[in-house]
Amino acid sequence: MSRPRLHLRRPLPVAIVAAVTAMALTGCEPGALAPTDAATDSPSASATSEPIETPGATDEPIDAEPEPTVLPTTAPVAGELPCSDVYTADQLYDFNPNFAPSNQQGQLPGAIGEIAEAGGTVCVYEHVTGSDRLLIAVQQDASTSDYPGFETVGDEGIATTLANDALISVASVYFVSEQDARPVVDDVASNLD
Repeated sequence: MSRPRLHLRRPLPVAIVAAVTAMALTGCEPGALAPTDAATDSPSASATSEPIETPGATDEPIDAEPEPTVLPTTAPVAGELPCSDVYTADQLYDFNPNFAPSNQQGQLPGAIGEIAEAGGTVCVYEHVTGSDRLLIAVQQDASTSDYPGFETVGDEGIATTLANDALISVASVYFVSEQDARPVVDDVASNLD
């Protein structure tokens, strides 16, 4: 035969713990869960119209409304073709949503550097929390047919191809082979049509 008292004793400690927890959360203060002045339209007595000074802060008042964030745009490193025409924001997001246009200076490897020296357009995109980059270079009306299909300079793989009379070169640590770079090259080529 089972003892019914054993079943009744288990809920009792749970109820006690729940009651103690509720009292601890309210701080044993009567009306702690009651609405405060902040819930009404009237300002509280502690609200002031003067800015609060913080150590190390500037004397300029802080705007109440934050500025809207806009995807930064960067002029090309070289050339006159806008980077937004070379590789769209949607295409960059599809490549990696953590990349954004960048104006960071750095070495332009292989064919990317050669296109920049010839006056082509070079667009730089960088991982927002790291140093990984995506470089895209375009030289319109290219007169050369002598280019490496794929090369590696340091950690970056560089794929270069001629499409629509434009020399397109893309570089990233994400490109281990020409096939890895193919979607970016195809996007750029379709944008130049």
